[in-house]
Amino acid sequence: MDTTTPSSEFTLIDTHGFKKNKKVKRVLPDWLAKPTVVSVDLKHLEVPIDGIPELDPALVQKLKNKGCTHFFPVQNQLVPWIIKTQKHWDYRWLRDVCISAPTGSGKTLSYVLPIIQTLKSFSRHQLRALIVLPTKDLAVQVFKVFLYYIKNAFDLRVLLLESKNMTLEKEKERMLQYDSSLGWTDLVDIIVTTPGRLVDHLYYTEGFSLKNLRFLVLDEADSFTNILQNEWLHKVNDSLAYSGPTICTLNTLNESPQRTQRLLFSATLTQDPEKLKFLKLFEPKLFTSIIKRKNTQLPTDTTGTDEPVRGDFVGKYTTPKELKEYMVLCPEENKPLTLYYLIRSKGLKRVICFVKSKIEVHRLTRLLCKLSEFDTDNSPIRVNEISSDVSQKNHSGYIKQFSDGKIDVLICTDSLARGIDIERISCVILYNVPKYPKNYIHRIGRTARAGHKGKAITFVTPEHKELFENVLNSAGKTSVKNMKVDISDLEQYEQMYIDALKAIKTESTTSRESA
Repeated sequence: MDTTTPSSEFTLIDTHGFKKNKKVKRVLPDWLAKPTVVSVDLKHLEVPIDGIPELDPALVQKLKNKGCTHFFPVQNQLVPWIIKTQKHWDYRWLRDVCISAPTGSGKTLSYVLPIIQTLKSFSRHQLRALIVLPTKDLAVQVFKVFLYYIKNAFDLRVLLLESKNMTLEKEKERMLQYDSSLGWTDLVDIIVTTPGRLVDHLYYTEGFSLKNLRFLVLDEADSFTNILQNEWLHKVNDSLAYSGPTICTLNTLNESPQRTQRLLFSATLTQDPEKLKFLKLFEPKLFTSIIKRKNTQLPTDTTGTDEPVRGDFVGKYTTPKELKEYMVLCPEENKPLTLYYLIRSKGLKRVICFVKSKIEVHRLTRLLCKLSEFDTDNSPIRVNEISSDVSQKNHSGYIKQFSDGKIDVLICTDSLARGIDIERISCVILYNVPKYPKNYIHRIGRTARAGHKGKAITFVTPEHKELFENVLNSAGKTSVKNMKVDISDLEQYEQMYIDALKAIKTESTTSRESA
């Protein structure tokens, strides 16, 4: 058989020009692609505290008592917008709002102030505002903010629902009372809670109702968009006065002229249409922020209309411009000594160090304490730990000591990574590379808050270098600098490190034998 002549029975595929498929760009809805952009410049604030005429003088005075002189940009944009839209409550469905802005940019006051302003004029207590947060610590923090701005100024009642210090029945006594002629009536106007505790009351507390809600606030909203893990949202939606389609027709408006306004706040807002659909938003409006970095421009489309590209919304992973980011390349075995070296050589104080597990939290805390004990040439480093093994009382005490400057370094797990506002954190250290961009953004967001300077340092092992680069690329980060630490820099502490490990091992052995 002649193999040199191609057979006419077969098609030679190498004569066809196969081209690589073009990557399909997703098209976002207009509200995501064309947001209202909010400045993140917290150094040159333009609107003074008395510059929002919609705010009650008592709220303005409370702000002044806190030492506030100007509103942050997100507050200046959002506070009057929410107050004005709420005036249309009786005859129009109100647009839902999504706010994607950096951590520490003033998002909490952006909803606390308009909620109080809107509810202050009601003469009867009724549950009209529900604020849901992912963790108890965050809920406590927001509850205290509401409490401060209401106390001795307005006849409003705010209640914190939590699981450890009060039973469901005790909380019910604070929320509701039974009247033989009226039935169950509300005793509070605002509730701050976590998802689990909220669902407990929806299922088991007779008389508890969300039918009169004007505001549903989901703070750290991206943590609530995992459809598989957040069935509680279905229960909340079903409990509202109207939970039908998100399209307003004449029939739906006649059926339910009032609809709870949803306010979603996050530093890392999802773009997944399925997850956003799950939240049942009505004509949502997005307020977001962006930092215009050197030699970069806002993305525009190819039509020359200067409109944002329809594949990604600006500001998805924005961080404060006062934040300086670094990475340190070091092998896993050198991490503890590298951490100690940086604390000493850079004179770091008010440091939060995130590690991946509570076991590692305890080990690293013990090691740093022992190193400091053996380092007689320097003043002691005050180190403490926070994890689920630490009691709530000690947890709160350590945070206060840290804020007061009595603790230099707090080693912790991700329990502090979301939303917690601890004053004057100067440096955040990520002991392990986070797997996802939003984890990175939330961790480094603990510093450089409210216009203050801060730095974030990530320890990157050679095997995790590619992972970290992918995380940075996904977050749109291009300004992370390399902080070089040579092996020779660590040699001065090498013997101390060996002695510290031996001492810890001896103490552990002695402890087990005595037990």
